[in-house]
Amino acid sequence: MDKQDCKYGADCYQKNPAHKEKYRHPPKTAATEERSPGKVEQEVSPSSSSKRSSENPLDHSDAMEDVKKCKRPPTPEKDNDNAEESDKANEYYGMTRQRYTLPEVPMDVGMMSDIYDPQIEFSKKEEYKELCGDWKMFIKHKFLVDMPDCFQSMWDFCRSKNEEKPWEVFEKLGLRLVGPFDVLAKKFKDAKMHEPGDYLRHWRFYYDPPEFQTVLVKKDSGVHYGYWRDQPDDTSGLVAMNDVNKGCEFKMIGENVFDAVIHFLENEVTTTPFNKGPIAAMKKSLEEWAKSHDIKLKANDKQKARGKAVVCKTFHKVGIVVPFDRKKELGYRELLESDANLKKILSRFDRIDNAADKIEFDAAMSQLQPVVTGAFIAVDECDFGTALELATDLFCHGTKNLHDVMKPLFVTAYSMLQRPQYIAIIKSHLEDRRRGIDLDLLTKR
Repeated sequence: MDKQDCKYGADCYQKNPAHKEKYRHPPKTAATEERSPGKVEQEVSPSSSSKRSSENPLDHSDAMEDVKKCKRPPTPEKDNDNAEESDKANEYYGMTRQRYTLPEVPMDVGMMSDIYDPQIEFSKKEEYKELCGDWKMFIKHKFLVDMPDCFQSMWDFCRSKNEEKPWEVFEKLGLRLVGPFDVLAKKFKDAKMHEPGDYLRHWRFYYDPPEFQTVLVKKDSGVHYGYWRDQPDDTSGLVAMNDVNKGCEFKMIGENVFDAVIHFLENEVTTTPFNKGPIAAMKKSLEEWAKSHDIKLKANDKQKARGKAVVCKTFHKVGIVVPFDRKKELGYRELLESDANLKKILSRFDRIDNAADKIEFDAAMSQLQPVVTGAFIAVDECDFGTALELATDLFCHGTKNLHDVMKPLFVTAYSMLQRPQYIAIIKSHLEDRRRGIDLDLLTKR
């Protein structure tokens, strides 16, 4: 039987009889001496060795010598030729050429996740732990917004009243600090980690648009207060309120969170003979703190400035603000239908299940589609506010079977207006848009 030549020739270091039976080991010739990977030069100066390596990059003689001096740990799989494991005490035992068989299971089924998932999970936990140590970064990372200065000042006020549990300062009066205040209270520190979208839905009520972020809630009711930002990086401190049980309409009530608490104490708190004194004392304390920290209460300069920039009211009554050149009338144009007519068109969808009643849904869409098409045409002509108005009106109408219609409008409008954070918020909200008042992520299992 013809044997194959062993590529190491006479310099082969294998002592396995089966290997010698299968391969020929011809004596060295001048040519093989030059190529032999096992050949070790006896007298080679450092300079000549370096030159040889650069001239012949395939010469691995030095590396081979290093390999021979080491022991490779034995592994389960070896060549089939190595049936006999002789000379186990030999220095080179375990160094036979080995063949590693790839698993028959596809790489993407389990194996790689088993290796990397624990590392990724550890990395996430370390990042989360680091974020919990910096409340500003946590809020920016998880809620995608920056907080106004009055936010920190309100927390300092609460700490002055109750150092151990500042988040409970208003609870006896029926008001809770929630949302980003939960971060300051370190309630997320030992909480279960959630998906990114869950944080964006933390205390997000059914009619809360991306521009609104809840920070205060009246206990056992749908009344909630929060910051209103026309752009994600807005830190003006404007605050609005909504009662989700009454519908989608919001009301601007001040220019800082102190205005929100005082509005609650004056208009929403449940008064009894037992809490009249504490209510008056709390209001006085807030006013004194605001004065000493140069916080203007019940000011309206920012609200007036915003009012001039509003291009349309929308169904939630607070309106939207987009870049608009009034001279060129560039940035916004009116919808093809009035608010009254649009509400009539949308009312048809209230009784339709778009999955079960496809014919009725298409018939209703035949009336709405021209308005949608007109909004997209407006976007093509740089009137981005039109698409945002229509998307907001569909959202405020509240019918879930219009989610697929409003989502492209929101994405297009916010993309053109360079408000990508609001795209993430609206997508997360529409994925799990919940009614009711129990919207605390920290109680979610």
